[in-house]
Amino acid sequence: MSSLQPTLTNERIGVLDVLRGMAIFGILFVNLAHFSYPDMYLSMLGKENFFMDKWSEADFAAADILKFFIQTKCILLFSFLFGFGMVVMMERAENKGKRFVPLYVRRLMALLLFGTIHAFLIWDGDILTEYALLGFVLLLFRKAKPKTLLIWAVSLYLLFSIPFMLTSFDQSNGQEWVQAVTQQATQSIHVYGSGSLKDIAEQRIHDRLVYMSSNGMLTYNPLNFFFASIPYFSMFLLGAAAAKSRYLHEPEKHRKGLKRLWMAGLVIGIGAQVLYNVTDKEICLLIGAPFLMFFYVTTVVYLYHKTRVRTVLQSFSAVGRMAFTNYLMQSIVCTWIFYHYGLDLYGKVYPAAGVLITITVCAVQMVFSHLWLRVFRMGPFEWLWRSATYLSWQPIVKKTKV
Repeated sequence: MSSLQPTLTNERIGVLDVLRGMAIFGILFVNLAHFSYPDMYLSMLGKENFFMDKWSEADFAAADILKFFIQTKCILLFSFLFGFGMVVMMERAENKGKRFVPLYVRRLMALLLFGTIHAFLIWDGDILTEYALLGFVLLLFRKAKPKTLLIWAVSLYLLFSIPFMLTSFDQSNGQEWVQAVTQQATQSIHVYGSGSLKDIAEQRIHDRLVYMSSNGMLTYNPLNFFFASIPYFSMFLLGAAAAKSRYLHEPEKHRKGLKRLWMAGLVIGIGAQVLYNVTDKEICLLIGAPFLMFFYVTTVVYLYHKTRVRTVLQSFSAVGRMAFTNYLMQSIVCTWIFYHYGLDLYGKVYPAAGVLITITVCAVQMVFSHLWLRVFRMGPFEWLWRSATYLSWQPIVKKTKV
């Protein structure tokens, strides 16, 4: 058997943990803007806003680098891995003679509960609730063949992209609207930067409801919500297709396909991303982000199976095995760093300094993850999630060898 081919008896697919660890760190690089200043409201205002007037050249450079290499790519990667994970879980359940659907429904319900608590009590930028709700739709595709999943994924993504192809989406708005959004941003800076726990809680709930109203969750409009979430869901489907095709289980058997995907990701991904950075047209990001994401995936898969580089990449493995815990802990740690009840840095940190803070948090999480998994089988929140899924407390402490 080639060294490039993992054994099929492995309980975990090692490269998945590496990719998941990289994705969770990449997401923090992007999310730090929302942790440290009112990014949601400022993005509505566009580049001409009061907050960016204070940025230095280093800040603009840092923002451009994040925009080019990480923005959207890592959340699409995480979405891809979510869909991949559903198929892996389904196959394992079937191999053990367990009914998959009830198991996965409980898993999604637990995720929805975690996400709701996270969104309203910790940080308003939660993505878990969307993943949980979309997961129920993904269940409908569990028996679909890889080709069917691919067709659905591409078709839905094209459907989502059509409005961006036909419209330039001019962000110019009336003076009253600009003043209202500016007021929202200013209020956020004031409350998160100097408000009491009660004030911060009320602001977090307000910001969460604003976000939910924009994507259809608050208005209980499932069509609006699903349409807004198509980029994530399309990646769910592609991840499920990749799992069923065993592209990451047996990369050696799919060498040609992976090489073509790598080349397409490099050429189309880089090209479209350059156009996006120059023109700011969303359609360029919609084209470039998934291709660049697949360029990252195929590059990591290739390097992972090269002995010398594998050791370096495996440093992300523990982070990926505890991705759920690390995601939630990022919110707990970063809100403490930036909000008034912690280090009170909200509205005072710009992108260049934000990158340094992100690197520090990621480094601490990497060390913590490795130390934790020396003693325990999984992260603490993974343990709670798994226990809720199987309706019984799961073993968490590793058995000591006698």
